[in-house]
Amino acid sequence: MMTSASASAAPRVEVTIARNTVPLTQDEISRLLVALEGIGSSAATSIAEEISALRLAGVRMQLLPSERELVALRGALLVADHRPRPASGLTRLRLLCATR
Repeated sequence: MMTSASASAAPRVEVTIARNTVPLTQDEISRLLVALEGIGSSAATSIAEEISALRLAGVRMQLLPSERELVALRGALLVADHRPRPASGLTRLRLLCATR
């Protein structure tokens, strides 16, 4: 079981959409990818592939989603972030995507 101290020490990946950046843990990225897979649309598959490729590349992701990919991302974030908390990277990314 991960304690809050170990959770905050977990490596984070910076995800940038437009000019806003949100740090996500590897676990949060995994949950987002599973949620995108569950949507099953071509836009969800496209953004999931982009996230997966960038995840392998390092600690920063610059996402430039199309409108359809942004819709898929919003839907997946609702599923992946089933218990929203203000400190959660997924919650902050969901709020950021809602304003785009």
